[in-house]
Amino acid sequence: MHGNLRHLMQRKLSIVNKCRRLRSQGYSLGEICSVVKLPKTTVYGYIKDVALTNEQKDKIKQKRRLQLKGRPSPRKGKCVAGRNVHKPASWSNELVHIVAHFMFDGRIAKEGCLYYSKNESQLAHLKDLVDKVFKIKPRYQIRDNGVKALSYYYVDLADYIRNKKEEIFDYLKNGAPKEQKRTFLQAFFDDEGSIHFKKDKRRVRGYQKSLLILQEINNILENFRVQSTINKYGNEIEITGKENLIRFADEINFSPKIYINPYRKNGIWKKRIEKRKILELAIKSYINQ
Repeated sequence: MHGNLRHLMQRKLSIVNKCRRLRSQGYSLGEICSVVKLPKTTVYGYIKDVALTNEQKDKIKQKRRLQLKGRPSPRKGKCVAGRNVHKPASWSNELVHIVAHFMFDGRIAKEGCLYYSKNESQLAHLKDLVDKVFKIKPRYQIRDNGVKALSYYYVDLADYIRNKKEEIFDYLKNGAPKEQKRTFLQAFFDDEGSIHFKKDKRRVRGYQKSLLILQEINNILENFRVQSTINKYGNEIEITGKENLIRFADEINFSPKIYINPYRKNGIWKKRIEKRKILELAIKSYINQ
């Protein structure tokens, strides 16, 4: 194993062990996050199977009651009449898609959820999904760099999506239909993925700073017999090889109308072209070897 990757894995194992130790001592999820300086979603993945005693559970509940009692007023941003958000009771293909997009090219803030993209078809697609599932409309914002944002300023939505984000990998591993696993992977590669094709080098990549999420992506890909590797820096997943790329194209692929950025200085393609088209060209190029 490469030295850098070994060091990264050892450091992560140390953090995981610390989280689990604190949990076994009766610390709440929020308290552990404060100690290790990591988001709740990450810490939850480390401690979700650590059992608490009834006494420990009661102490955590008591702390929460005291915290709520000490707050001077109801939470800021609570939905007023006419702004209630419909909350689905169960998972669906559309809900998996929405949660995945807010996880990857989006942001789940205290006051609501946002999604960023330069791709009009992606923005329109997510807008339609949220409208269908949650019955709410977004605000549009445009950043200085030209990236557009869909902004949903609903605290109830943020709380709901945050909880679903913590549940989604357990759901995908335990009971989710294969079509929903496919939807999740496609949302990941649409938001975080790229296709590299130059001469005899062909690979699909997906970027993600969380090694834990990359490992989950790796496991889900195996459901489709697509083999992948996590690079030595632990921030990208890569799919290479003719058979793997063919299975990826057949089973998952990029969505239609997902284009590369033709204006990147180090870009090979100097025109607007779909990522799925580049993947198709890369697979066809094997014939000429």
